[in-house]
Parts: sequence; structure tokens; C-alpha cells
Amino acid sequence: MKTFFSAQMPLYVWVALMASSFSVSENMLSYANPIASTGLRFILAAILMLPFIINVYSLSINRLLFGRYLLASLFLVLFFVGLFESLKTTSALRTSVIYTLLPLLSVLLSYVVLKIKTPARQMFGFILGTVGASWVMLALHWQNQSWITWQMGDSLFLLACISLALHVVLIKKWAHAQPPALSAFYILVCGSVILLPLLLLYGNLWDVAWSNRAFWQSLLYLSLFTTLATFLLQQYLLKKLGPNHLLAFTYLVPVLVLSPRLLSAPHEIGYSLPGLFCIVLALFFIVKTQKNRSIIPVSAKV
Repeated sequence: MKTFFSAQMPLYVWVALMASSFSVSENMLSYANPIASTGLRFILAAILMLPFIINVYSLSINRLLFGRYLLASLFLVLFFVGLFESLKTTSALRTSVIYTLLPLLSVLLSYVVLKIKTPARQMFGFILGTVGASWVMLALHWQNQSWITWQMGDSLFLLACISLALHVVLIKKWAHAQPPALSAFYILVCGSVILLPLLLLYGNLWDVAWSNRAFWQSLLYLSLFTTLATFLLQQYLLKKLGPNHLLAFTYLVPVLVLSPRLLSAPHEIGYSLPGLFCIVLALFFIVKTQKNRSIIPVSAKV
């Protein structure tokens, strides 16, 4: 019971927060453009974390380390901007399906950049999980012709996921020796540094719905929960459960994104059962292998 609450419960909270970020990000477009949404999110999250970092850690800057985090954060920023831009021409549901490619992309890039090989059992699990997650989404939308049409937003988000996978690999290469909280803070600060000039030049700050209460609610939620909280939770879970264990659970994201529809129309659950079965098998293959060997970590997500 103690192990469950110390590891599994935070894992489920992390997955739930990840799933919620897609719909909240889509809603945020009503109040601010992608550059403004991403920039304000990073800056606010860094400000919220600053008192804790000052109290616990020394803020002496290592130039080499800062430069590395700056490059890694650039790919993370590109992911977030890509997410918001893609939601202009696609939906949160479709992006959550494409997001399930992240584990496979991370495994492949980890091999190319770091020369780390993934056991065949885990690789099969990642492929099975991608198939299962896609099945769940498509099974509930097979009558909608737009779901079989590839859209511009889908291509943009696929590129964003490749950027995020590069961020994951770079964090694996450079940040493994840093305390989790300090690593997360470096990423937030470097991301804010990158985004600040873009925010001032292209954020259209005069068009942001500053007086709208829903805007502030969405911004606070994205900053506090789907940025800051997920950064810290995933760093904790990496050490507690292992990297591929964490990546495997991203296959639950589209299931949670779709949960409101499943609850409102339970008769449709039958269409998605094969996909759910594939996801369960994928978790079994990946997690069981992970107990014996760690391959790649995951860093900051949506």
C-alpha cells in the first residue's frame, strides 16, 4: 500500500495532468495566441518556482550547463508553440493520438544520438501501445470523414513531437546528474529567456484577453499544474519507477482525453476494447522489462 501511494498514485496524477493539458491548451487559444500562451506559461511557472529554488539551492550559474539547458529548452519551447499552432487547424483529440508516437520517437533518437539500444520486448510494447492508443481514438470516430484526412495541424504537431523527443534525449545526455527540482527550474528559466523576445515581438499582447477571468484560470492551470507540477512529478517518477515505465503510461493519455465521451456514451466502449487491450499488453511488456533495465528518461511534457 505504501509503495502504491508513493509511486503509482503520483504516476496516475501525472498522466491525468498530461491529458488535461490538451483540452485546456485548445481552450487557451480563445484568449491569447500561441506565442503569448507559451511565453506567459513558462514565465509564470518559473516565478512560482523561484522562492523554493532560492530557499533550497544556490543559484550560481554554470555557463556550460546553462548553455546546454538553453539548447534543450529550445526544443521544448518549439514543442509548446507547435502544440498551440497545430490546434488552430486540428483538435485536441487528434493531437493526443499523435502524441502517443513520442515514446517511439524518443527510443529511435536515443539510439541515434546516445547509441542506447532498446530491448526487443520493450520495442514491441511501444509499437503495440501506439497501435492501441490510435485504435481507441479512431474506433470512436470512424464515421467522421475528417478523421481519415491528414490535416496541416497534424503535420505541425508531428514535428512538435519530434522536437520534444530531441529535448528528452538532450536532457538524458546532460541533466541526469542534477537534482530534479533544479533541473526543472533551469528548463523553465531557459525557456522563458528564449520566449521573452518572441513574446514581446509576436505575442500580440494587446490582443490577450487580460480582463477575462477564464483566461487567468486557464493560464494558472497550465502554469501551475501542467507545467510546474508535471515537471516535478516526472523527475520524481523517473527515479522511483524508471524512464520507460513513465513513457509507457503516456499511452493512457488519449483514453483519458476521450473519457468524457465514453462516460456519456458507454455503448461505444465496445468499439475501443481491442485498442484498450493492446495498451494493457503494451504496459505489461514495457514495465516488466523496465524492472530489469532502464533505457531512456522523459523530460518536460505538455
